Amino acid sequence: MFDAVLFDADRTIFNNDGLHELVTLKIIEKVGLDEALADHVHKAWDKKYFEEQTRLMENEGFCVDRETSAKSLVIALKEFGKEISYEDAYKMYQIMVDEFTERSKPYPDMLTLMDFLIEKGIKMAIVSNGDNEVIMNRLKKANIENHFEFVIAPCEQYPLTKPDVKIFEESLAKIRTTAKRTIFVGDNPYADVKGANNAGMFSVLIDRWEAYNQLEGLEVPDLQITNFDELKAYICERITS
Repeated sequence: MFDAVLFDADRTIFNNDGLHELVTLKIIEKVGLDEALADHVHKAWDKKYFEEQTRLMENEGFCVDRETSAKSLVIALKEFGKEISYEDAYKMYQIMVDEFTERSKPYPDMLTLMDFLIEKGIKMAIVSNGDNEVIMNRLKKANIENHFEFVIAPCEQYPLTKPDVKIFEESLAKIRTTAKRTIFVGDNPYADVKGANNAGMFSVLIDRWEAYNQLEGLEVPDLQITNFDELKAYICERITS
């Protein structure tokens, strides 16, 4: 039996489809670039974000989403002839906050799973590499913030980033249970599954679009699902067996 389920946030609890592209479009309009460049800027920003994230993880052990996003935006826009300051890019993150707060909603099967876990007395929490304000805004907007014991996201209080095992160990200490009695669910084989496996948790990869049919060279989860009905069924089976 499990005592707790820990969730990643984006693309696990919350549906973000198309939102980063929308944010990119609003930013290039703000800086005066042709909107026809939106897709190119979006891809460049994504690429620079993950490069900066990797660099920070290797050199400092963690990264804060808002700061990494601002730094990578400066670099990406420069490729298209637009130079902005880090301070301006940091302020533009508010566009991300506003759009995600307004448009990013929990998946319907997540809400169903939550009701089931509450009924069974299984605790829930969130461990994310995302922005704490964005996560909390969406939880409040969906009126589900009280269903989670806590939210851990990289910040001054928690200078940790998945897959660092320390962030998983911190979450276990806060939720007061053992790794063996804890499920961790996320959509990323590296950040979520690797970290959970290293911490000894029961790892679940939610792969809604079946992007990871082949896991060769990637961290293998204890369970791979395409929706939360499958996780609910698995827990039910464990309860009755």
